[in-house]
Amino acid sequence: MPTSLKPIRSDGVDAALAAAAREAHRLEAVSYYNSLLEREDLAEFAQDLQTHMHSRGAVFGERLMCPFLRPHFCGREQLDLLNSAVRGVVGACNVLGPRIQASPELQDALGLSEEERRLLAVDPGYPEFSVTSRLDSFMLGGKVRFVEYNAESPAGIGYNDVMQDVFLSTTVMKEFVREFPCQPLYTSETLLNNLLECYKAWGGSDKPVIGIVDYEGLPTRHEFEIFRRFFNSRGYQCVVADPRKLDYNGERLSYEGQTINLVYRRLLTTEFLERFDACKPVWEAYRDRKICMVNNFRAKYLHKKAIFALITDPVYQDGMTPEQLFAVYTHVPWTRRVSDVRTTDVEGRSIELLDWIRKNRRQLVMKPNDEYGGKGIFVGWELNDDDWEKAIQTSLESFYLVQNKVEVSREVYPTWDGKTVHWAEYSVDLDPFIFKGEVEGLLTRLSATALCNVTAGGGVVPTFVLD
Repeated sequence: MPTSLKPIRSDGVDAALAAAAREAHRLEAVSYYNSLLEREDLAEFAQDLQTHMHSRGAVFGERLMCPFLRPHFCGREQLDLLNSAVRGVVGACNVLGPRIQASPELQDALGLSEEERRLLAVDPGYPEFSVTSRLDSFMLGGKVRFVEYNAESPAGIGYNDVMQDVFLSTTVMKEFVREFPCQPLYTSETLLNNLLECYKAWGGSDKPVIGIVDYEGLPTRHEFEIFRRFFNSRGYQCVVADPRKLDYNGERLSYEGQTINLVYRRLLTTEFLERFDACKPVWEAYRDRKICMVNNFRAKYLHKKAIFALITDPVYQDGMTPEQLFAVYTHVPWTRRVSDVRTTDVEGRSIELLDWIRKNRRQLVMKPNDEYGGKGIFVGWELNDDDWEKAIQTSLESFYLVQNKVEVSREVYPTWDGKTVHWAEYSVDLDPFIFKGEVEGLLTRLSATALCNVTAGGGVVPTFVLD
């Protein structure tokens, strides 16, 4: 069993030189795109771009998802690296999935509540815990580091496909691809195919009516409409439904009289449980195997942030392949639950965890086990010692994880505020959409702060893969 979180093999100097060459090519492409922008009437270009974004629904609440005038570019080799890392890390999580399901002790280690365990005990009718997922990562040159695994209800696929279309329609991109050929990674079709495969495995033999289920009035409602139109265009009837407005008669789940067979669940488990009584129809239909639900509730086994505390701890690594362990050691930062215990540090040395956290503030973040949108995160290098100590006490009173700092890529992007073009530096968070352990799409989040999150005020751009 490995005793440290050091990579167990090295690609050597040649790989580093190759990575530097690939990054130079990518930066050359960025420079060329920027030079094309400079030839444009930027005000006219920006207004036209944003008008098309609005008209296609790339809006979060009332805020435009992408105020930026340039997409993100990544090299084909970077995509290959990302795919290899994803296969290993997601594979390691999937090794733990069945063990977590069978072990109350591991469920305790993940921080699963009794209410969550009751939901997760129901057989969804197909084997996968998480069908559609997203890893949040930072790629710097030839290195990629994953900081969270959104295995339950990842947003952004519909938005991303729309933004790719809008950018590809611009004169700048049409000229750019003649000099730097690149490819979009559309993902909505993959999502639909996986929904249908789960429905067939569940036992469905007819053409299902798809229900996109989440609370009404959410800022992501525009993406639900993007999906509804897409599913309709592929010949599948689709409704967007608030779970509190669903009906179940013991045989069928329906919305305004329309039967739903296949639920694309965007409602988070924690938010579902907060209004459980009002949402009982969807729960009862799922429990009774009258609907196929994707993702099912068992995605929560992998969605808890503590999953990284398990896969990076040698205590829980039995059964993982050498390739999976290499991916974990290389691409997942050291993570532990904040508690008064002895454990091992990144070098495999025995430590008193709380004392170690106090001494290493500048290299650590602490985050709640089951939140999203950047809520409740303590960034050690942005706090002083007194505030860090208060953060430790807060973390001990709840279920928090402590995680090693990762290197963050920063790049300059142009934005348009409706009047002026601004050039500024942003943190770049490259997030792969994952199906069956493979990368099927890429979303890039940009932020002026340490937290790259749309809910926390960041923005997104589509990513194109350079040939």
